Amino acid sequence: MSKPESKGNSPDPEPLPPRWIRRARRLRDEAGLHLLRGAATAAGGAVVAYGGLWIQSR
Repeated sequence: MSKPESKGNSPDPEPLPPRWIRRARRLRDEAGLHLLRGAATAAGGAVVAYGGLWIQSR
């Protein structure tokens, strides 16, 4: 039996992007994580500092 011929309905797999694009995407993702961690650290520090001032004022 022969293989059925494809009629072109299935899309071709997209080629991988160039290496610099993959690297840029990875750096963007890592930068987002670092920014999120920094924001969480700053917020936590502000809560602790405010709590310490609030306790001392009582």
